[in-house]
Amino acid sequence: MLSFSREVKEEIVFNDFETSCQKALMCALIKVIGTLSLSQSGLLLTMRTENAKIASKSHKILKELYQPHIEFLVSKKMKLKKNNVYILRITKAREILDDLHLMEGLSFHQFPDKRILTRDADIRAYLAGVFLGCGSVNNPDTSNYHLEMSLNDESYAHFVKDLMNKFELNAKVIKRRNKYIVYLKSAERIGDFLRAIGASQSVMNFEITRIDRSMTNTVNRWNNCDIANEMKAMSASQKQIEDIAYVMDKAGLEILDAKTREVAYIRLENPELTLNELAEVYLMKTGKSISKSGLHHRFAKIKEEAMKLRSMED
Repeated sequence: MLSFSREVKEEIVFNDFETSCQKALMCALIKVIGTLSLSQSGLLLTMRTENAKIASKSHKILKELYQPHIEFLVSKKMKLKKNNVYILRITKAREILDDLHLMEGLSFHQFPDKRILTRDADIRAYLAGVFLGCGSVNNPDTSNYHLEMSLNDESYAHFVKDLMNKFELNAKVIKRRNKYIVYLKSAERIGDFLRAIGASQSVMNFEITRIDRSMTNTVNRWNNCDIANEMKAMSASQKQIEDIAYVMDKAGLEILDAKTREVAYIRLENPELTLNELAEVYLMKTGKSISKSGLHHRFAKIKEEAMKLRSMED
């Protein structure tokens, strides 16, 4: 069974990227998993990864952009896991690195050139490359939501954090042994980041699994409750969440007005709450009151948008 991290990475790898995004992606991957050395034929770029699909994607993009000679090798790690390591040895290194503005003497620039990150799409592709190279995310069926990227250099880790926070993700950096970890702990922010780097199907799976787990935990606490009423409320909540997740995946919650969008986020964060309880949370979070009928109206609008999007696919 694939880990959730691997599922996310393989979804990203199968995306199509326009040329500027391909360059941003490769710029990040080379920075994170690349090394430079001198050979008889000149400067040699070597990339190493334990994911065959990442190696294959890198090979494909480099061939399309630069037509270098690439030697594709597989070796076995000597540590306990003994995973395969996929190695690309790439000629034309100077030409590639100059085009990506990555070269500084005989080493990589500390940070990518501004010309590589001119648009939001390029920044998203760059972050996708960093995640492919050194990222991981916990399976959503655990209670400990955690996404991280492990980097060697503190200033570069803060640069990646700042890039992520352009999307209001509240990323942070900690030091763990000799590495600097850029991380997210909020389930909502992890979903936002995965969506930003092109893993929308993984976001859907993440949200559904998280909600199912939350509902299971809630059911286990139903000892002295009226179970019939609770089940009815949970069924309504599940349908609301399915509509929210569908709109989020197909069009983004930005198509909703601000008040409806806020209600959607609060429902995702609180799948077990009744409408009365949701109204209390809404008041605490926004400072504004909303009635039970007001919530009904907002969920009806979300349902209407979801139905429109579904009808477009039929």
